[in-house]
Amino acid sequence: MSKSMTVNQKFNLVNAKYKLNTSEIKFILNAISQINSIEDEVLKDYEIKVSELEEKLQSEQNETRLKQFAKKLMSKPLEVPTDDGWIVANWFSDIEYIRGQAKFKVRFSEKLKPYILQLKERFISYNLKYILPLTSTYSVRIYQLLKEHEKLTKRYFTVEELQDILQVPPSYKKKYNDFKKKVLQVAEKEINEHTDIRITIDEEKEGRKVSRLIFRIAKAGGKNIEKQEKKDYSRFLKKTVYYNGEDRTIINVWESKEHKGYLLVQMIDSRQETLTDEIHITQLEKMVDYAENRPTLF
Repeated sequence: MSKSMTVNQKFNLVNAKYKLNTSEIKFILNAISQINSIEDEVLKDYEIKVSELEEKLQSEQNETRLKQFAKKLMSKPLEVPTDDGWIVANWFSDIEYIRGQAKFKVRFSEKLKPYILQLKERFISYNLKYILPLTSTYSVRIYQLLKEHEKLTKRYFTVEELQDILQVPPSYKKKYNDFKKKVLQVAEKEINEHTDIRITIDEEKEGRKVSRLIFRIAKAGGKNIEKQEKKDYSRFLKKTVYYNGEDRTIINVWESKEHKGYLLVQMIDSRQETLTDEIHITQLEKMVDYAENRPTLF
């Protein structure tokens, strides 16, 4: 394996839609880890030894299997979101096998160059060692998606949005419990056991249906997620919210002991009258955002 173990990916690539198995995604990330994503200006040939692939697959590979692996990978494009649309491309322009040296030589598609080369901003960086122990491709993808929001300590997805990004099978879309058991719970367990972040997953419902997922993120070995979340409430202090037709300033925020996800919010209006109400944290965020971005009327 390359001496470098660092993988850098532009946000667009992190949020791309594609369907790969675990060995395929690790093969690709192995190649990306060989790129100096900050300084390299052109794409090169990157080498992956068959012994490394065998280690990931935990089985001996003959040349027929290796050829099938390469052909299958070349038949799996990805869809990358852009500022004004999307790009559909193959991961590699070509995959070459060198029999005498038992290794692959690959070159990434030129269309992917903006997402793996000359990265200056809006990209994630992580060590490949955190990916190698993961047994589920969904664990890898969710880890990458959450690394993008690590500093924000949380990330929201509608169920449909996450399923679309992960390209889960139709059966998981029909039965949420299957999606939860085979994707979410496996990812939560593997990420918490093997990577540099710790996560919890909360569900929001519309009626009886789970409609939105809240991933809470903390650094491994740091403060636990609950303490981090409590500290995070201070960001609401002195913020203005538009509440029942008037602007109010938040002066205190506490966790509700009776209802998970809800906060007790104390507000004061221009007449210095105070009011305390129980508000869900996501609704409070929307109220603050609305007040801050509401157009001024003249």
